[in-house]
Amino acid sequence: MKILKNFKNSFLNNLNQEKFFSHVKKILIGFSVIMLGIYVGNMLFGNSSLEVLLGLKNGKTELERRIQDLKHVNAQLQKELFELQQLDPDTKQ
Repeated sequence: MKILKNFKNSFLNNLNQEKFFSHVKKILIGFSVIMLGIYVGNMLFGNSSLEVLLGLKNGKTELERRIQDLKHVNAQLQKELFELQQLDPDTKQ
């Protein structure tokens, strides 16, 4: 009878340990999921986010387009300047 009682206590202790470790695993998995969610949220909406990156790329494209426009205007103004210098021979070069 004593052997049966020891076995029963040992079995119950093992069950309690398994339940404890099962709860610990669930808590660790939940914590990991929350931390991963915070990390991904920060990457998508934080200071170094995808939204900021896309905004910078759009800004770069706009600046490159503006540079091309200004180069074109500059070329036209230089052409006009050279034409005016040819018309007025008194200008010093």
